[in-house]
Amino acid sequence: MNPHLLTLARLSCPSVTVKPVSREQSDPQPSEDKASFEVLADDGKVIGYVKAWHDATDYAGFVHFDADGNILDWKVFNEYSRQ
Repeated sequence: MNPHLLTLARLSCPSVTVKPVSREQSDPQPSEDKASFEVLADDGKVIGYVKAWHDATDYAGFVHFDADGNILDWKVFNEYSRQ
């Protein structure tokens, strides 16, 4: 997994634990440019999810979902917005 994606996931929820989720079953090949994470409470309960990506055109971003799949936050970055 691309460590940059974990950094993006942490931007969305810095005070909780994020745990990488194994590659998606619908995705036939592992990818270094996208990843999914579970957001865990202190007791280990899943309280949300983060999907992060970084593509070849230097765009990156994440979407943070609650446990019911509702979008809580999202961000998209490019090489200019990260400088």
